[in-house]
Amino acid sequence: MSGGVSNVTVENLLIWNSRRAVRIKTAPGRGGYVRDITYRNLTFENVRVGIVIKTDYNEHADERFDPKASPILENISYTTIHGEGVRVPVQIHGSKEIPVKNVTFRDMSVGLTYKKQHIFQCAYVQGRVIGTIFPAPCKNLDLYDEQGHLIRRSDAQNATDIDYDI
Repeated sequence: MSGGVSNVTVENLLIWNSRRAVRIKTAPGRGGYVRDITYRNLTFENVRVGIVIKTDYNEHADERFDPKASPILENISYTTIHGEGVRVPVQIHGSKEIPVKNVTFRDMSVGLTYKKQHIFQCAYVQGRVIGTIFPAPCKNLDLYDEQGHLIRRSDAQNATDIDYDI
């Protein structure tokens, strides 16, 4: 992924009995970009973490990488996401060096397991939630009603509530 990935649509998936349902992973030293990615009409059944964006994956093919090359992650949307038996619905782990920008959630309702951490988990994320989302989204995201009117602007894009014990 040191070049880039863009203009990808993932839709109409059923993911079951999985540790991670859908994920984007990168790390410092990768460079490149992940942008204009759309996830639509996904169903999760019995998954540990539904949606993952991880910017500290730290695997490299060899030692000849530039540790200062930071990837760009932007314009990622999740629409019509449903499911049952999900421990953590969303975990977006951006960083100061690699923030995740312009993430959108719309029409999401995920039934949860009895386990802990039944919330979105976010760090260094900027984006928005449109309409009704369950469970409650992280405080890093702006809230909009179904008509696209701003309800609350976030002042916590760099806040973190990641639980590394899941």
